Amino acid sequence: MANDVIEITRTGKNDRVRRLLRAELDGISARLHREAEVPIGGVDGGNFLDVAQGVEHQERERLIASRLMEQARRLRVALTRVSTGEYGVCSECGASIPPKRLLAVPDATTCVACQDRLERADASVRTRTNGGVDEEEM
Repeated sequence: MANDVIEITRTGKNDRVRRLLRAELDGISARLHREAEVPIGGVDGGNFLDVAQGVEHQERERLIASRLMEQARRLRVALTRVSTGEYGVCSECGASIPPKRLLAVPDATTCVACQDRLERADASVRTRTNGGVDEEEM
């Protein structure tokens, strides 16, 4: 009986998490769709500043779209993790990811400690490959 109650609670929680992740993914998809419909102004003709601003605008829009697509990919991974029962479990150490972290970063796959360790390792690699200088310090 107690196991049934736990399973019902877990199922209800998973459904709620799935709906929240799906809503966020749908919002990103709608935004990408809306932005794809907006015509991009040409950069031909005009003075140099007009052309430069047009190019800058296009690059900014591409960067935003790229980041949104990456976020959508991470949300799809999170939805898969909900389905397999892995959502909320650190992919590195197997510990539970704190609910506050999941609220702040719904697509988190690592706990805070593991994420910190991964970021430090990444920064260390960047520093070594750039002659002792971290890219962010440049």
